[in-house]
Amino acid sequence: ISHLRSSNTTMNPTYQAVFDALPEPKPVWKHFLGMMQVPRESGHPEQIRAWLLEQARTLGLQSAVDRVGNVVIRKPATPGLEGRPSICLQAHMDMVCEKTKESTHNFDTDALVPRLLDGNTKLMATNTTLGADNGIGDAMALAILEDRTIQHGPIECLFTVDEETTMKGAAEIEAGFLQSHYLINVDSEEDWRICIGCAGGFEAHIRQPLSWIQAPGARIQLELHKLLAGHSGVEIHKGRANANKLLCRLLHQGIQSVTPFALLQSLVGGTKKNVIPGASKAVIVVPEEHVERVMAALHAKFEQIKTEWKTAEPEMELAMSVLPERTGFALCPSSTRKALDLILAVPHGVLRMSPDVAGLVESSINAAKVTLAHGHMENHLQIEFFARSSNNNAMPWIYEKLGCIARLAGAQLSERLHDFPGWLPNMASPLLATAKQVFTEVMKKEPEIYAIHAGLECGMFQAKYPGMDCISVGPYMTDVHSPKETLYVNTVPKVYELLVGIIRNVH
Repeated sequence: ISHLRSSNTTMNPTYQAVFDALPEPKPVWKHFLGMMQVPRESGHPEQIRAWLLEQARTLGLQSAVDRVGNVVIRKPATPGLEGRPSICLQAHMDMVCEKTKESTHNFDTDALVPRLLDGNTKLMATNTTLGADNGIGDAMALAILEDRTIQHGPIECLFTVDEETTMKGAAEIEAGFLQSHYLINVDSEEDWRICIGCAGGFEAHIRQPLSWIQAPGARIQLELHKLLAGHSGVEIHKGRANANKLLCRLLHQGIQSVTPFALLQSLVGGTKKNVIPGASKAVIVVPEEHVERVMAALHAKFEQIKTEWKTAEPEMELAMSVLPERTGFALCPSSTRKALDLILAVPHGVLRMSPDVAGLVESSINAAKVTLAHGHMENHLQIEFFARSSNNNAMPWIYEKLGCIARLAGAQLSERLHDFPGWLPNMASPLLATAKQVFTEVMKKEPEIYAIHAGLECGMFQAKYPGMDCISVGPYMTDVHSPKETLYVNTVPKVYELLVGIIRNVH
């Protein structure tokens, strides 16, 4: 096995053992394990782009890079099938980089460490995200490019940049870069379904000016961590806790009956716009003589909250310690109250379920990140949001409601950032008709046809290529965007067979 990096190498023993235990088609796993060794965090596509271009050169195929850094690799039609329509397999090259508190992994330099569980049926990384979102889609596309047994028309494989952050690759793809009328997005996470639509979304942030004072006193650091977190599109309806809001609730309810003199020095939590906050850290300032009572009250309140959340957040923990510092800046009493009030008041979670599709979230918002620290954000409190909706009329209203809260709090709301359109379902799609037929043959059952609340890139492709016919499929994954990310190994061969069957039958 070679080409795991941008040059021929042999696998280290960990990778070799995992590779040997994985099922056919082996080329899929060769490419996926290869990608696991290449740093590819959103915003840093240089190494993975070079690796993809090397795969194209190794396969003797034409490749191109557009001005935003997307890569396309083209495979000519099987001789005699040049008249068939071109089909594009699309996946994004970047990944969400999350790790456990204990992990020392460096996403800029280190290879991910794969591990198999439950009789080799589950593939995970060690203390980090796995990157199967969307590396397994990339790997299946590369394996199809490598497969010489498929009878097919023209194929192009598109690998986009920065899907997990700004969707820049899809939003700014050059018109004319693609030649295909049909596009299969390989970024879905449920192998029993075919996706034909998704929500749109936008980002925004609220900044609140606050007053800081020199505050002598004991510093108590609190860290609420080991919450489940997860994908803010896929798991937002599961009732998981937002670590920032829960920590503020703990401070609000745990201290008010013990001392009126607690001040907030800092509060930082959340990592990325599309990840539900799974950890949050705060430092409070209290009189030295109140430390023991405050810590006891906080511990007691946390035990109550932990009992309340025992089903949704079974691993949640609180760590508390007294810091050595006794001086420094903290918020004044009124600003402490304002900051806690705003974090507690802002919306998070499901805003509305679809009235038309049972079980589908129509609109939601992720209060994704909180930053409060003297010397940062011009000494303002900043709260970052990522809103989603499949209802285009709802998105302006969600934004306006954030504005209402900002005005009440004496804060400023940013403009809408990184807007992206939804993808409208088309039940009359010829590509869908072919996919349904092949699915039934491969899976021995009919597919569930659905739209998803998470964002996919298809809507942006259709904006640049009107009339483009899109569907989305993928193997089964859970807990993406978290260190618990799991790829269910036995679903990969069937999805690969599904892709091959669609390619063979598109006319």
